[in-house]
Amino acid sequence: MTEIVREFSSLCLNDLSDEWVQNVYYSEFLEYGELPEDYESILDSANVRSILKKELKIITNWLDSSDEDETKCWTFLSQKINYKSLLALLGYFIDSGNKNVLSKDKRGLSLMASRVYYKLLSIPGYKAYDVYHSQLFANSLSSLTYPKRMIDQEDTYFNSSELIRDINRVLEQLCEFVADLKHIITNLRLSASDMNFEDILSSFVDVTGGAFVTKLGIDRAKLARINEVILDLIDILICQSGGSPKSSAIQLLFKCMHPKLIAASVDSRYNNNTLRASYISFCALLLDKYGETAMQGYSVLIQHLCYTADGLERVEVRTARVSLITSLMELLPQKLFCDTVKWLIKLSTTAKVAHRQVALELIAKFLSIDADSEKFNARFGAQQHRNDKEDAEEKVSQDNDMEVDKEKTTETDDDNTQLAPETDNPLVRTRVSASALLRAVYERASDASGTLRARALAVLTDALNSPHNHVQRAIKDLEGEGTVSRIAAAAARGGCDERAAVRRAAATLARRLLTSTQRARTDYAMLVGLCRDASIIVRVAAITALGELLLAAPCDALVDAFLAGPMHQLADPEVKIQEQVAGFIQQILLDRLRRHPDAEDQLPWMFLQGVVRHNMRRQLQTACAMLAKSNCIKADLLEVGSSHLSHTPARDLQSLVLLTSVAEHVRGADLHFALAYYCTLEDDDLERDGRAAALVLELLGTWAATAPASDARDLRQRLLRRLATVTNDGCRPACVHLAAQLDPDNIDWATELMQISERRALAGGEVSEWVRAADLSLVARAPPDPALLRLFLDALAAPPPEWCDTRRALCVAGAGRLCVRSRVAAAAIAPPLAALLRDDTAPLAARLNALLALTDCATRYSCIVEAQLDTVCACLAVGGAVALRRAAARAITRLLLAGFLRLRTPLYYRYCALLSDEDAAVRSPAEYYVTSALPPDAIYHHFVDCIVHYNTVDTEALSYDARQLIYDVMLQRLSAVQRLNVQCRLARELLAAAADEDAAAPPPAALLDAIALLCGPRMRLPKKPDKAGDGDIDDLQERVTTNIVSHKMKRTVAEELVPAVLRLYARVSPQGGQLTTYLVRLATDLLADYKHEIEELIENDEELVGRVRQFQQTIGLEPSFGNARNLCTSAPHEPDTPRVRKRPAPRATPARRRRLLA
Repeated sequence: MTEIVREFSSLCLNDLSDEWVQNVYYSEFLEYGELPEDYESILDSANVRSILKKELKIITNWLDSSDEDETKCWTFLSQKINYKSLLALLGYFIDSGNKNVLSKDKRGLSLMASRVYYKLLSIPGYKAYDVYHSQLFANSLSSLTYPKRMIDQEDTYFNSSELIRDINRVLEQLCEFVADLKHIITNLRLSASDMNFEDILSSFVDVTGGAFVTKLGIDRAKLARINEVILDLIDILICQSGGSPKSSAIQLLFKCMHPKLIAASVDSRYNNNTLRASYISFCALLLDKYGETAMQGYSVLIQHLCYTADGLERVEVRTARVSLITSLMELLPQKLFCDTVKWLIKLSTTAKVAHRQVALELIAKFLSIDADSEKFNARFGAQQHRNDKEDAEEKVSQDNDMEVDKEKTTETDDDNTQLAPETDNPLVRTRVSASALLRAVYERASDASGTLRARALAVLTDALNSPHNHVQRAIKDLEGEGTVSRIAAAAARGGCDERAAVRRAAATLARRLLTSTQRARTDYAMLVGLCRDASIIVRVAAITALGELLLAAPCDALVDAFLAGPMHQLADPEVKIQEQVAGFIQQILLDRLRRHPDAEDQLPWMFLQGVVRHNMRRQLQTACAMLAKSNCIKADLLEVGSSHLSHTPARDLQSLVLLTSVAEHVRGADLHFALAYYCTLEDDDLERDGRAAALVLELLGTWAATAPASDARDLRQRLLRRLATVTNDGCRPACVHLAAQLDPDNIDWATELMQISERRALAGGEVSEWVRAADLSLVARAPPDPALLRLFLDALAAPPPEWCDTRRALCVAGAGRLCVRSRVAAAAIAPPLAALLRDDTAPLAARLNALLALTDCATRYSCIVEAQLDTVCACLAVGGAVALRRAAARAITRLLLAGFLRLRTPLYYRYCALLSDEDAAVRSPAEYYVTSALPPDAIYHHFVDCIVHYNTVDTEALSYDARQLIYDVMLQRLSAVQRLNVQCRLARELLAAAADEDAAAPPPAALLDAIALLCGPRMRLPKKPDKAGDGDIDDLQERVTTNIVSHKMKRTVAEELVPAVLRLYARVSPQGGQLTTYLVRLATDLLADYKHEIEELIENDEELVGRVRQFQQTIGLEPSFGNARNLCTSAPHEPDTPRVRKRPAPRATPARRRRLLA
């Protein structure tokens, strides 16, 4: 003892300030101020580490000595040593080392101070003199984390070799440290109720996992020795005196692991993958060692990992967390695994988005379990030895249940968790059905969070792709026996969702549904509609779906769907979409073509047949032009296409469509086969499709520049002979242009033939001669005779009575040729053509030609045709000819897309009215342009004007449903801010204007439409967002936008809409009628949505309040404001009466009487 006292006296403990020591004790060894300067100078002169090292050896020898004369306890030692100052000083050294782990001196001094403290705890009487302090002891255990903390600060080291040397040095010191610690833990006999017991366990857990084990050069032998001692220490803390484990201590152990597992999953660095794996191995070791005692705490740990929302708004964190939980659940026995999965199904319906996300991801993991997986079969087999007793009891209970079931009817649980025992599926063995999991996923498809809706649809898609039989059976159970399955209904709802990610997932799900042979569908309308979606990702998904469906299972319905959807997106403003469609066309058409004798693929010809059927050669030419830029058009395509000519008329037409699309992109192509085919057509007397001759002439026009002189001369002679002899074969303009192209320096023949035809026409010849002269004038150098123009004008104004419909149509076609020839002719002929369009008694063919002539004229002289727009718009009238209306809709849409026309009033009103047309051929072009090409700003600026126009007496009458459909399509294109501004404009320009006696009142029907829109779903207050912190990044952005729009909308309603409603109601209420009823309905809806903002404003109008209450009672609603006893009163509100605090309720049981003291 004398040596101990002498060595400690070297530290000059009596010189340490008592105030400093007391502050350390008052802070419970949590806060250490700076050492007093005088005492710090004393320590600087002394070798503290050497003193502590000697003291450690002296105390060890003193305790191990067999001297019976000396009492070894704190009773005598405390009288000779200022032990409180000593403990405070040791705590200071330990705390300094924990804060400066990279400092070699402070780190070593901290380890030595901890070991000295442990030796002091080995002296009997340490508890009586408060030598043991739980916080000081817990602080000393932080030394175990030094290697891990050094790895975390690896960047501060000069090189890795220096780091490895320091870590190995610390491991060597820790070997001695844990040896002393083990002796102390055994003597302390700590229990779960002791203070800082959880911190002590947490320090031990830190050692079981660390990334430094992966470093090369680490002394793994020492590390294994340390881990072995730590596991023994944990076993000592957990087990009772009899050796049986304590459940409370095990629960605290798993509680200590929870924050460490959360931290390891939040950080997605590679080191944490090793850390998570080490923690999982540690859990497996604990479960194997403590068995059933640890299972309850372990299952609670898994539930807390699912329930903790830290960082779950990030995808990588969710992925790491789900992977961790899945690995931990593999260690569960069957019953607890089943209970945990059921709990996850309930968790998927909770309020927090993060909880539902984790539950959904875990359910998706379980659905991907293979029934024959060796991994899961081995896991359940490995757990068998732990549950022999439980399984035996369960078997007995099952046998009893089977005996009872023989006498009673079998009942199925509502949650569908009772399954047949003979199946091999691990989920079934745990009595959790795949149907219950899939139903939980299906319910999330209608979740309030867009991210969850998209993920649920993606999981359903993966389930449809699953090769496992139990998943396919669950899908059949979910789909039901109806004509429309639940999964298809979920895809349809997702296709109309407000979030682009959900619509994309719905497109992918629809593709998988349509791919399955068991679920073949012929309706691809949803995917076709999504091809024109406002979001790029949705358009990409829809185009991909239709393209892959067509490649996988070609059919006419799919070809029509591809042509109706993706084919039109070749004009998409995004180059990415254009390239995607062109790529699919290459796979569908170009890559599958084979020569005629070879075995051919039917898909390319089905596609070409659809192009011919829908007249989409222009789109095919655009696609080929894009493919030519990437060198996808090869010369052998012409050889392959030409090998299919001269077989059948239909195949010839399809081949010519392909050849004319690719020929201009092949340099130096030999198109001699086209000349031979043209000669065959000319010499053949069979009746053929007139489009074939026009296509082959176009093909020869491509070849004319490189044709041999002899072939060009022969072809030119054929063409001239045909122009001179054949009256009209439908391709005379093409012949004229090709003949001029073959010899551009010699086109006198055109002037001569034109003059011959003019003389015949002026001499009273047939109309065919008029048209021949007009066709030849397109290339003739000399202008046509003005008399020919007057001839056409006279015939258009007053056609001869003996003319048939065909002659009148030819006359209009010839006049159109002259319009293209010169501006003067176009200005003279355009008014008669417009007059012909207005004449309902004129032949339909003539009116169609007049429309096409004006369309051709608009491509060159737009200003001339703009003066006739009223007439062109009249062609779209509902009562007009069907063919004329369809042609007008297509022609106007093409001009708008090409930029030759501007969609201005009155064309805007007439064109938007087509959105509600009953004829799909008329409605489709307008829907495409309004939903894809028309800017939302144009819709916003004309929205209120459309309401007024469609309800004006002079315009064509539209039904209420048709008008509402038009408004709905327009509102879908508008953003939330634009819809807010529309609401304000409706209140200011319609309702407020109708209430103003001096202003011109809008039509009553327009007011009804405006009120109906204000009450409709598109103008309602945005859906209330989820609470802050519960969603992901996309939900956060949506929440901010929604909050801003909601605030502005509430302000608009209070400042603009409600005053306008009140003034208008005051003006029209004496008259009554439908408008008054609509205003009451609007006031009711506004009160339901904006009660706090407008209640005081509406309450001032007592009559309106009464009508609103009457309307609410009629539809079964409770009165939303005012005094319920007196529904309509003008008395002021009663003042609030001050009330005293209520007395507490009497006790249910009488108070216990106190005993009187004697």
